[in-house]
Amino acid sequence: MRLIVVVGCALWLLACVCAQPADALQIRALNYRLQRTPEGEWLLELVGKVSIEYQGRRLVGERFLLDTENAQVRSDAPFSLIADEGALNGQRMEYFYEQGRGRFEEVQANLLGVYLDAASLEGDLNNFTAQSVTVSTCDPLRPPIRIRASSVRLHQGARLTLRNAQLFLYGRPFLALPYLTVRVRETAEVVSLPSPVYSAETGWGARIRLELPVGDQAVVQASAISYLRAIPETRVAAGVALTEGDPILGEPELRLRFEQSALYNLRVSPERTSPPRGLTLRGEYATNIRPLFAPRERLRLSRRELGLIAPIAYCGGFGEISLRYGTVSERIGNLRTPTRTRFTLEGDWMQPLWRDGDLSLHTHLWASYTHYVDIGDYQWIRPQIEVLWQPRETLLVMAGYARASTRGASPFLTEQLRARREVSLRTEYRQGNLRLGALLKYDVENRDLYDVQLLVGWRDRCLEPYLFWRRTPSAVLIGVNLTTLNF
Repeated sequence: MRLIVVVGCALWLLACVCAQPADALQIRALNYRLQRTPEGEWLLELVGKVSIEYQGRRLVGERFLLDTENAQVRSDAPFSLIADEGALNGQRMEYFYEQGRGRFEEVQANLLGVYLDAASLEGDLNNFTAQSVTVSTCDPLRPPIRIRASSVRLHQGARLTLRNAQLFLYGRPFLALPYLTVRVRETAEVVSLPSPVYSAETGWGARIRLELPVGDQAVVQASAISYLRAIPETRVAAGVALTEGDPILGEPELRLRFEQSALYNLRVSPERTSPPRGLTLRGEYATNIRPLFAPRERLRLSRRELGLIAPIAYCGGFGEISLRYGTVSERIGNLRTPTRTRFTLEGDWMQPLWRDGDLSLHTHLWASYTHYVDIGDYQWIRPQIEVLWQPRETLLVMAGYARASTRGASPFLTEQLRARREVSLRTEYRQGNLRLGALLKYDVENRDLYDVQLLVGWRDRCLEPYLFWRRTPSAVLIGVNLTTLNF
């Protein structure tokens, strides 16, 4: 008689495994037998509709060898590993279930919205390295974009780094890159591809940004833009996470203006949650940068600095504090400011206050203190109250009111607050494949609608071309994003 639940196996496991009930190893199989290895160890062979479950992860297949002394499962037959991150199927495996990691061969997986085929995969489902890989997102059968790579590394469940990547667009070869980074879960711009830019000042140009992990805790970002009628701009930033989590490479003093990405500038939801980040040592070298949302036309910024950035979280709120030291200079056309050495302490904090159905209330606080050598100090604090309304999944509206106070003066336009009292409205709407975004900023004291930004995007499965426009200073961006999330 075939056994559905192997009683003898369970008794043997109880004698070998000492664990709390929440960590109990659960096994189901039609048949089992004990094997003794040449080294004198005992293995349990499970055969026929086998299911092994531990801490929310489940292995299913037709044949497994279980070594409870080393918390190890082996198989040379087809298997599936099912977890919160997704599902992994393969032909052979060696898996350490207490650690949640192993080595898998001839793999097909859907993890965190990413589909991949690989000759081998080693690690856990949030941190792994895979060899000879084909990657696509959202659609495993007819993806608009597919990437072949010699190797792929997933770090912290958030960033895929592909080496020797060949991109195929609708089945045709499109672009080959030595390295390519794909962001998972849409916490930042998802993939960086060469894209055109335009403004009345610069004419047409092309921009490219590369992101390269260095080891487990460090990341380097490099970007460059070349124009037809203006000098090029370059920027290199490097960050090392001194604690567990991703390094923080954003520009803290520019977060107030949402300058990191035009696409995410007009999305209401990404900054509502705190990503897993660590204490970061960060350095930057930038020359002739035209800030995306600069306060004046023809304004350029150069900066060299070293900083320490710490994420903070308390009582449901989150934010970060940065301490930076370096030099800054600006130019408008051929008119240059002197290069100044500065010391800056800045922070921002997001705190949920109240939620009732479709409505929620937040407060967002920014503060900055800067000391310029041989000049003096400049400091400001800017609290903002925000109302977020989401009547349905496809519509998000955020309205905010901010009131800032300042002391001292800054010699740089990019560091000065544009409005002391400001009302802002930011909305995102999706209908089918269409995405629309808008951001309006109104200076209450001067009665001036000083900022208007619009975004139009069109999603073809997981490929999203978009067009961004800003009124003043003029800016037009055309881009394509590869995302891991479906509408």
